[in-house]
Parts: sequence; C-alpha cells; structure tokens
Amino acid sequence: MKKENNYVQLASANSEAIREYNERILSALTLIGGILAMLPLLAAPFSDTKIDAIPAYLLVAAFFFTLFLIFKISYMKKYTLGGLYICFSIAFLLAIYLSVIHSPDMRATVLLGAFCIMPLCFIDRPARMNLFAAFWLIVHTILAFYLKPLYALDDTINCLIFAILGCYIGNIIVWVRLEGYEAHRLLIIEKETDVLTGLFNRRKLFETLAVLETTRAEKPSGILMIDIDYFKEYNDTYGHAAGDKCLNHLGQVFSKFSREYRLYFYRYGGEEFVVMAYGYDQEELLSIAESLRTTVESTDMDGHHTTISIGVAYCGQEKVRNYERIIDRADKAVYASKHAGRNKVISS
Repeated sequence: MKKENNYVQLASANSEAIREYNERILSALTLIGGILAMLPLLAAPFSDTKIDAIPAYLLVAAFFFTLFLIFKISYMKKYTLGGLYICFSIAFLLAIYLSVIHSPDMRATVLLGAFCIMPLCFIDRPARMNLFAAFWLIVHTILAFYLKPLYALDDTINCLIFAILGCYIGNIIVWVRLEGYEAHRLLIIEKETDVLTGLFNRRKLFETLAVLETTRAEKPSGILMIDIDYFKEYNDTYGHAAGDKCLNHLGQVFSKFSREYRLYFYRYGGEEFVVMAYGYDQEELLSIAESLRTTVESTDMDGHHTTISIGVAYCGQEKVRNYERIIDRADKAVYASKHAGRNKVISS
C-alpha cells in the first residue's frame, strides 16, 4: 500500500513527463509494430507456413497503423495509456494465435518476447501492468492445454519465467524512470524558485521573457510591478530574520493569488516583484491589483503588518516585441505610487 501511495504521489507530480513519454512510446510501437507485422510477408513466397499466417499479419499491421493515425489526433492523446494496452493486447493476440492455432506442434517463441517487452515499454502502475501480463499468461495457458497439450507444460513454464522476468525488471525500470523525472523536476524547481518566497526567481523571469518573443507563446495582457513599502526600515526595526519572514508571508499570499487568478509571480529584486497576468482587461487587472494590495495590508506577519505599492502596465492585444519595455512601464508606475504616498495601485 505504501509503495502504491508513493507511485501515485510521484506519478501525479510528474504527470506531464509521463504523458509525453507514453505518447512517444505509443507512436513508435504502433508504427514499428505495423512495419514489423509486414516483414514476415516477405518470407511468404519461400514458406508454406507463412502463407497461412498472411491474413493474421495483415490484420495486425492494419490495426497498428490505424492506432498510429488515431492517436495522432490531439483529442485522443488523453487516452494514450489505453492505447498502449490495446497495442499490446493486439501483440499478445497475434503471439497466442501463432502459438496455439497456427503452429500447435511448436513451442511458443514470439509470446516469450511479448512477455519480456511489454513491462519495459511504458509507465503505468506496476500492479496494473503485472495483472495485464498475468491475464494473457492465463489465457495462453488455458488455450495451450486445450489446443496443444503436447507442448502446453513447456510453454507454460517458459512463459511464466519470461513473464516474471519481464515484470520484475519492468517494475524496477518504472521506478527508475519515475525517480529520474522527480529528480529532474526538483532540479528545475531549485533552479527557477526563490528560496525565501517560493515564487519564481529573476532567472525564470528572463527565461519567460525570451519565450514571449516567440510567435506561438501566449502573451500576457498586463504586467504588475510590486514594491514592499518601507522594507529597509522594516529590516532595520525588526531585524533581517523578521524581514525574511515577511518575504515568506508575502510569498504565501502571492501564491494563493496565483492559484485563484492567472497570475505568475517572480521575485525581481530584494523587495520587488514582477507579475505576469494573462487574459484580463484593464479594469479586471486593476481590480485584481487592488484586491492584492488590500489582502497584503490586512495580513498578519507575526504581529506586524506591511503594505505594498503596485504599478500596473496593461498591454492587452498590443503587439509587443520586447516585454522588458512593459516591465519598465510598470516600474515607472510603481514609483509614481510610492511618490503618491505608497500603498496604492497606479496604472501607466
């Protein structure tokens, strides 16, 4: 149960990486599977046994190519995991057909490969992958004892060995991949996150600005600049430890707003923050900024209170080539707010 909970936790935190990996695997398996299913047809003119299996190979190839095309549709990508199980079900059906119907006087061979390859190929809950392998092992065993009793015991032993081996190694590989994704995710967080506030850092801001220069990137409708009022005096009065706690409290307030609105907060400097806002008109943006200001003003920070000045630069549908200019506008607006008495929202 504990391991299952750990899987759910890791898989949830790295769901995007898992989804992308499974999509690549499904695309490769269906395309390569379709091609490989066609290759035995080349031997048909030289083998009477291959001629009998031509319909099965053609049907499997058709299924694989169809799956390849279906899962190129963006809507179907959310069903990638189901597509992988369908893909391997087709492979197991072909292998079982070859083992117990097409060649009942021979030991199973292709099926052994299916049991080894399946657990290694994609990422899902290990328990579900093991049950999937067990299901096809049982199906083949029952059919083998009924249709090819001479080799049924040999096939059962061989398939069981390869299924156990495949599932054991496959389970290890699933965990290795998950732990690798988690390490990568934590490294990115460490690289992009400000330690005191838990918000994005200045480095992440400039990476975002570079992305915004690309044509396909979604553009912000406005940028906010936030400055903590009298922060130097706050540090001098209460000490740097209290100043750090103040930043931490503000980080929590800003994080809450980022969950409620399409706002992305970046720590720009010591007491300055940049906020990218998406999908709001000018009036909505000013209303959100005012709500942010009043929330900070009313927040208790270990018995202390502070205020912020906010500059708002709305850009809407404006064609912006360099968003540093918009940040500069927001910066000028925040200075206007400070000159007007602080604890105000001013738009440029």
